[in-house]
Amino acid sequence: MLRTLLAAALLLAPLPAQAGWKRIDVPRDVTLRAAATLGAGTVQVSGAKGTYAVSEDAGKTWRFAASPEGAELDFRGLAALDAETTVLMSAGEGPKGQAKLFRTADGGRSWTQVFETSLPGSYLDTVAFRNGRVGYVLGDPIDGRWFLLRTQDGGRTWRRLPGPPVQPGEAAFAASNSALLLGERSDVWIVSGGLGKGRVHHSADDGGTWTVAETPLAASGSAGLFGGLSLGGGRAVVVGGDYKDELADMPSIALGDGSGWRLAPHAGTPRLLEGVGRLDARTLLAVGPRGTSISEDDGRTWRQTDTEAFHAIACRVGTCVAAGGKGHVGIWVGE
Repeated sequence: MLRTLLAAALLLAPLPAQAGWKRIDVPRDVTLRAAATLGAGTVQVSGAKGTYAVSEDAGKTWRFAASPEGAELDFRGLAALDAETTVLMSAGEGPKGQAKLFRTADGGRSWTQVFETSLPGSYLDTVAFRNGRVGYVLGDPIDGRWFLLRTQDGGRTWRRLPGPPVQPGEAAFAASNSALLLGERSDVWIVSGGLGKGRVHHSADDGGTWTVAETPLAASGSAGLFGGLSLGGGRAVVVGGDYKDELADMPSIALGDGSGWRLAPHAGTPRLLEGVGRLDARTLLAVGPRGTSISEDDGRTWRQTDTEAFHAIACRVGTCVAAGGKGHVGIWVGE
């Protein structure tokens, strides 16, 4: 009888809280491809159908604040510089008027178009900022080189840089606003697919010079590297897979630097991963349309934690936010 009572008590006792995603979805059935957080409950997401949404209370309420000029654009890139200043990037064909950058300095109440390209073959993939002044935009290769822009005044003006050369068929994926990564000082990383193996272009001097290295992650016309995270000290973690076969039996995480890359051990279902964020000094989260993986040793080893479907992730000050299809947004809640 005592054993029976003890067993019943254990069944009724509350389970310890587990870390995971708390849903804070936007009230709109739309695919979201970019996310940002400023901590203290401030979350921003963007995506298809001209969507840009802001929450200042950790997702309890949302305000849609995109520029009316971008109502039909696909805002796959988002960079929040501060509570009032955001840069939105529309991914699409430049000759069709879809490759544009917009900037707001008043929380989305008004917008200024700060860049547009109509070059043949132009298509913007990623926008990222290192700080409140310096930012980059990556676009598909034009004339054998990555299309690369830089701003040094917080996104008000943009200048084209000579991007590193690519091989025929090499391209970036505009799936998660993560094909270009920035380090704290002068590291810039570009990850690619389209060839036999995913490749990483790396500059340690803010785009002045470049090296390129092949990774052990497989690539093809629909597969390769989708994103990653700069780890400091010239190191980074990159993730990828195949968007036409999201559960393809292939490795999806690699660690390395500008000279070489190795696979990271990963427990769980092989699957496509699209973006990586840093929760704290040792904890990283990687998201994709078939689930989240976590590393608690700064990217050295990984394990799958769930099957939540997200495309993009952003972290700041111990907070991570992810965004995906059908207005799906989550904020990571610790143990």
